[in-house]
Amino acid sequence: MEWLTSLVDLPAETLVKYLAGTVGVALFGSAVAFALIPSPPKIGVYSQPNKWYYLKYWTFFLLLKVRQRQNSRRAKGERGDAGYGKRSRNSVEDMDRIQELPKEHPKAVDAVYFNGGSKDGCYFVGATARRHDNLIQTLLYIRFPDFGLLEMPSLPDTCLLGEKPLSYAAGGLHIEVVEPMKHWRLSFNGLMRLIRCDGSRDEVPVSFKLDWLAYTPHFDFDTDLDQSILCDAIAREVWSRERFEDLKLAHQTHYEQFGEISGVIDIGGYGDRKLQVQGVRDHSYGNLRDWGDLHRYAIQYIHLDDGKAICIGSICMPRTMTRLIIGYVFHPSGQLERVKSCDINLHELGEDGNDPTDFVINFIAGNTKYHLEGLVLDRPIFYMGWDWESRIHERMCTYKVNNIPGWGISEWCYRNYTGRPNTFKPKPDKTDA
Repeated sequence: MEWLTSLVDLPAETLVKYLAGTVGVALFGSAVAFALIPSPPKIGVYSQPNKWYYLKYWTFFLLLKVRQRQNSRRAKGERGDAGYGKRSRNSVEDMDRIQELPKEHPKAVDAVYFNGGSKDGCYFVGATARRHDNLIQTLLYIRFPDFGLLEMPSLPDTCLLGEKPLSYAAGGLHIEVVEPMKHWRLSFNGLMRLIRCDGSRDEVPVSFKLDWLAYTPHFDFDTDLDQSILCDAIAREVWSRERFEDLKLAHQTHYEQFGEISGVIDIGGYGDRKLQVQGVRDHSYGNLRDWGDLHRYAIQYIHLDDGKAICIGSICMPRTMTRLIIGYVFHPSGQLERVKSCDINLHELGEDGNDPTDFVINFIAGNTKYHLEGLVLDRPIFYMGWDWESRIHERMCTYKVNNIPGWGISEWCYRNYTGRPNTFKPKPDKTDA
């Protein structure tokens, strides 16, 4: 879910000085001048390459190379600007923990998200996002195909008050790290809304203690995304001082890792149910998360029957980039293939707000072509942001990738303009989240 992209984190003045020194004053001056002449965006939103696309592409490619070199020379324990080739922390212990929310940044975020699915149609989604003013944006869904969907009674709203300081805990849901990048624990005790298969509803007591165990390495969006898709995303946009300032300001560190969630769900009056699902977990932290900045995203997380773990998606955030492709494939051996290209065009796929229940995506990761077919089984909807700036469809899917069956979550986000309903107003008194 929370997905959110790793962006350039350099002051505009530093970026301009570097580019001028690296590719020459004349070359960079030409790039900036002609970059100001945009091609018309698709439906007024999605930027398209202009005739100077390749000049901007290779200019930014050089920037990435320098930042990667700086990253390799970083002293142990040093922190600094992150994103686009530079990691935010020097150790997994510093990354995979609760992060400070800087007081000078009112929209800072520290968020964790877990999902999973199984061959027999069970699904789990749980997340908490720590914000200032003790706000914890929280969601929890559990689906058993023969029983129904369990969800937190506060949904589709996600704005809850935290249960204790410096914790991923609200609404009865607690998420905590046991061993960084290897083992997390998720627990819950409280009421959940049961939506039965026949559509009837009830509230039932639910409790669980679940373990999440990793089965892939982590994928750090600051350093691991394929360079070609980053260069493509930046080269499509109009270059300006404001653009690069926004790239710096909006940077979030974001990393993902596939694992298995297992344990027993105790449903009051219905007994115990075993849960064993495979999927992704992510962790995002940064100085700014404003859900109003997002126009759309569509991200698929997939566990295949042969053990592959896949992420593929596209993000449109007009403030920074309007077509950022993201993705990777982990093989059971741990081998990583980075996504290099993808045919997702969001303006052609559910742009009217009606997400399709079946869809096809073609992409290349490493040197392999992948053909993905998805089918949505269930799709609860929730809202993020204090004013419900984003509407998110949490799509529980079956997949086929190169004819190999799989399962997982397909999360689609739309900018929402309905505002927060009055019935949800009596919540935390102050927040910009």
